[in-house]
Order: sequence, then structure tokens, then C-alpha cells
Amino acid sequence: MERRLTTIMAADLVGYSRLMAADEEGTISRLRDARTYVIDPAIMEGGGRIVKTMGDGLLVDFPSPVLAVRAALLMQRNLISRESPQREDRRLRFRIGIHLGDVVIDGDDILGDCVNITARLETIAPAGGICISRAIYDHVQGKIEAGMTWLGPQSVKNIPEPIDVWQVEVDGTAPSAVRLSGQARASIAVLPFQNFSATPDQDFFVDGLVEDVITELSRFRWLFVIARNSTFTYKGTAKDVRKIARELGVRYVVEGSVRRSGDRLRITVQLIDALSGAHIWAERWDRPIADFFDVQDEITRRIIAGIEPELGAHERGLALAKSTDNLTAWELCHRGFAELLSFEAGSQATAEKFLRQALEHDPNFALPYAYLARHRYALVLWGRAADVPVAVKEGLSFATKALEIDRRSDIAYAMMSLLLTVDGRAAEAMPVAEQGLALNPNYAFLHFAHGMAAVRLRDADTTIRAAQNAIDLSPHDPSMFAFKTLLGIGLMLRGEPDDLSTARMHLREGASFERTTYYPFIGAALLALRAGNTDEVRIWISDALKKFPNLNAEYVREAAHPFYEGSPYCDYLDRLIEQGLPPGEKRLIEE
Repeated sequence: MERRLTTIMAADLVGYSRLMAADEEGTISRLRDARTYVIDPAIMEGGGRIVKTMGDGLLVDFPSPVLAVRAALLMQRNLISRESPQREDRRLRFRIGIHLGDVVIDGDDILGDCVNITARLETIAPAGGICISRAIYDHVQGKIEAGMTWLGPQSVKNIPEPIDVWQVEVDGTAPSAVRLSGQARASIAVLPFQNFSATPDQDFFVDGLVEDVITELSRFRWLFVIARNSTFTYKGTAKDVRKIARELGVRYVVEGSVRRSGDRLRITVQLIDALSGAHIWAERWDRPIADFFDVQDEITRRIIAGIEPELGAHERGLALAKSTDNLTAWELCHRGFAELLSFEAGSQATAEKFLRQALEHDPNFALPYAYLARHRYALVLWGRAADVPVAVKEGLSFATKALEIDRRSDIAYAMMSLLLTVDGRAAEAMPVAEQGLALNPNYAFLHFAHGMAAVRLRDADTTIRAAQNAIDLSPHDPSMFAFKTLLGIGLMLRGEPDDLSTARMHLREGASFERTTYYPFIGAALLALRAGNTDEVRIWISDALKKFPNLNAEYVREAAHPFYEGSPYCDYLDRLIEQGLPPGEKRLIEE
């Protein structure tokens, strides 16, 4: 089967059925003249070949992106001029989409995703306008006499990944109605790092590091990451970061430098909000360079651990700062997640409101569904679920819906795994977490989900490893209290001589956060009880009741039994009652 790389243009006449109904013969005659005097000459000048016509549209193959866009501009400008004497509702107006990609040759026809994407780009264009993909933009930038406006990543029918779209400006044409997509992801470009080493031949190491960072950031589904081929065109240039960001159509830029001196390597990286010019995050590492590639892997992990959480926090801050009357689906989603992470009693209802509003804006947006699943998990975790089984069932339904929309949603995999574990189905939860980790090994919350399933399966070593991974990957995570608690519980389960004192330390840290749950308090109390230290047990129970006045043994038994059942601690809960934990009926921890 023959294949080749080519530039495809799709053009479609706007309102064809309406025009034909109003004046069938006149429309056919004017369309024939437009083809003869405007459209075909423009295509011929650009070296294009008309693959097929569809009555009101045509598909054209061009030898280059620049020739295709120049032909489209010539066609649209001349057609606007030619049609200007007609009434507005009678004018012939074409929408044009252009994309560069691989096609399958089938006789005189061409097939494949490239053709499908081009057709979708055409539907985004306004009447008389032109929309192009990033592949085209990268080739025509600076080579056409027209401005280009970034419309952001656009989700289109039957195409699994959003398409990064630009509108080519044509005088007399309105802006595209879609503008920036309501669910446009945060966009970031990792620029080539500067090589300040004494020997320029270290470029291979510097470029390899940047390529690894781009690859690993791309695993996060909520991030739109510009490809290497686009960012590396700026290598060796001295352009202003804000200008580069505008040209690439991104809000965030990562830049850095590498300096090698002797057997030491110094790497500096910073994350910039190009819209405001603010530096969101910066870090520096000094390492011995005994092994280039070991250092490369380590630094890549540390860069990702720094950038991703800080970027998420910045996006939530931007959403919180905006008026709730003027939020996009993306902003509503992050506003809801920010409320969810505030851990205040009233914030849970507010979080759900914003997340559901995001879905009203865009029902095919996977992220709000994933966050709604996390919302239900949070209700159980914080003792705020009126009915734990119902909350778990709803959460699993939300996670399933998120994965139906986006099969690579790391957040949805994490939540499905956690909710299955809470439901006592850890054997099912474990492979779900592992599948998510195969897609994105850099997402700390997925490691946490993996560890929670391992606790239920009494796999202490996996629990400890997963918790430590979560801590290392996101050292400033809002859920650090949970990561520390999980690590403490894993060490409790393993129970080696040095483990219990280390477990006590991590549980104490988990309990010390202002925003924490009762889990580290109960875990530390169980640990003290096993050691026979009843005075410490009473202190932990007293501290827990001060923070969670409605805490009682019955709620702990229902919400936490999957983690203690079958362990050396399963019979200790009743003994905590003897030390001051109210037996109580199951009720909300915070009402």
C-alpha cells in the first residue's frame, strides 16, 4: 500500500443548501464561475491537484504547506472581492482547513487520518476563513503575508487527541466562533537548554535531557506539551521568552542551562508564566558526572517533580482569581479541584458545583468526571460520606465515564483504583493502578493508589515503595499527609525491627499537617497499642478527637477496615475504645 507525506486542503461552501433553495440555477452558475476564475487558478498557482469534488466542497493535494496556505489566501481574498456586490446572505463563502500528514494512496484518491483531520479543521474555520494545524503553522510561520491567531487545542469528532489550531487572518472575515477551547489544557513549551560547558560537544547530553523532559511532561493528560521539532527551532536564538510563547501559542515556558566543569555538572531550570513574565518555580542541581545517563534520568525525574505540581497549583490559583461568572470549562474544572483541595467542610459541595458546571459547558471533558470521582473518594476519606457504599459506587461511575472519554486519563485510573480498594476489591484495583502507571509513571497520586491497593493485599514492600515514589515525585503535594500516612502504614505492616520507629515518625508527620485526616492518628495509636504504651495511645486518641470531634470506632471500622482487616492490627480497634475512642454509631465525622 503506497503512502506519502503531503499537504491537504479541504474547502466547503458555507450554506450550500440554503443558497440552492433560494436560487438553484443562479448558485450553480456563480459557483462554476468562481471555480473558473478564482478557485482553480489559485490552486494551479500553488501547484495543487484537485483530488475530488463533493458538490459544495473539494479536497486538494499540495506539494508544500507554504504553497497551500498562499493558495488558500489568494482564493479567499479574491472570492471576497468578487462576491462583495451580492447581498450578505447570497455571497459565496468557503471554509478552508489545511493539514500536513501521512496519507494512503488509493488510485486517484487519498485516505487516512490526515484527510479526516483536514476536514475537521475546515469545520472550525469561519465563513471566508482558514484554519490550519500546528504541523502547517510550524512550516509557514514568517513565510506568508498574513497574521495567525492561536485557537488552542480543539477537540473534534472522531479524532482521539485535541488538534492545536491556528486561524489565518483574512481581511473581512470574522474570528472563528470556537476561539480558545473551553477545555483547552494548560500549554507548555520546553525550550532547548543553553550549554555553558567548556566543550560544546556536550550538546548531545543537553539536548537529550530536554527531549526526556518533553517526553515525560507529555504523559500528563492535563498538559498540552509542544513537540521537540517545534521548540528546537529556537536553539541558539536570543528571542524573548514572551515572544516565543506567543509564536508557539503557549502560556508556560521551561528554560534552563547546563554547565559542566571538570567532573561536576550544574543544571538550572525555571518555569515561567509567559503571559505575566512571572517566574513560578526555579531549581538548581549540582551533581558529579561519573555517568552521564544516570544523571540524566535523575535530573529528568527531579525536573518533572518540580514543574508538574507547581504548574497545577498555578492553574488553580488563576482559576480562583477569576470571577465565577466568566469561567471556561477548563477554569471551572480547576476551580472545582481547588475547592476540593481546600479540605474545608463546605468546600466539597462547592467543588461539586463547579465540576458539574464544567460538564454543562462541555459534556465530553474527561477531567471533571475524574475529579468528581476524586470528590467521592474525598468524602469517604474525610468521613463526610453519608453512605460510604453509595459514594464509592458514584465515584466508580464517574471514573468509568472519564476513561470512556479519555482512555489515557491518569487521574481516572488513580481514582478507579482507590475506589475499588475502598470497596474491598484491591485485587481488581492493583492492575488498574499498574495500567495507569504504565501510561504515566510520573503521577504521584497513581503511586499512592498503587500503594493503597498493596496495603489491602498485605504487600508491605510494594506499599512502602509506592508511598516513597509518591513523596519523591511530588514533594509539595497537597496530599502529602496521605503519602506520609501510607508510608507509615506500610512500615507497620512489614514490622521489621527498625520499621516501627520509622513508621511512628511518618505517621506523626502525617498527623502534623493542618489539613489531614484521622488515619495517621489511628495508625499511630494502633502502633503505640502494639508496643504496650497506653499513655501514648490515649494522647493520640485525644488529639484525634480534638481535630475530629465526631470520630468514633464504628466509622473507622467501616471506612478503614479494608486496610486493617487480616493484619496484626485488626483486633486492636476494640481495644482503642478502652483507651477513650468513642464506640458510637456510624455518623459523619464532620457535620
